[in-house]
Amino acid sequence: MANRSDVATRRARACTALLAQVHAITDKEGITPSALHAIKLRLVALAKRAELFSLADFTMPEAQGRTHPLLLEDNDGHGLYLTISLPGKEAAPHDHGIWCVNAGIAGCERNVLYRRTDDGSKPGVASVVQVGEVLVAPGSGMAMADHDIHSTEVVGAEPSVTLALYGYALTRFPSVTWFHPAFSSVRTTPSRRHAA
Repeated sequence: MANRSDVATRRARACTALLAQVHAITDKEGITPSALHAIKLRLVALAKRAELFSLADFTMPEAQGRTHPLLLEDNDGHGLYLTISLPGKEAAPHDHGIWCVNAGIAGCERNVLYRRTDDGSKPGVASVVQVGEVLVAPGSGMAMADHDIHSTEVVGAEPSVTLALYGYALTRFPSVTWFHPAFSSVRTTPSRRHAA
């Protein structure tokens, strides 16, 4: 059985190789639906290597969820994370402002997809409609383009463990927009683009 140091080294190499593949795809295509699909397939393949992501190597959340950086590129580079979310954890509909791709390692996260239907002309007011649903579980994943909107909920009795790749590291995120469909309201968090 490999020791934890060997596993950490192999995990780091696998994450570096993934990011090299991602850059090869985006350098050729840019951020297109087909590029995001190709990235998703590669992230799902990495997530299937469960031996690299033993929960013994990652601190469990005390409440809700915890995000562990796996590989963060400098400047405006990508951020690759392992996320552990406890059963019942949920997030209201939101728009990250940047593309992201997720792949399941364990458990199940329900993602509900939305489309904004107003023109954004009234501050604090927004309407969204549900347009789809994706379950992120072992062997599956999802990709979202800039300004796609989703909500999340961990379903089932076990934690959801996923790989998450973002166009920017979390510390350099643009403004995140949060929607409250029942009240047709919206709020935006401050951008982190110049804070890091």
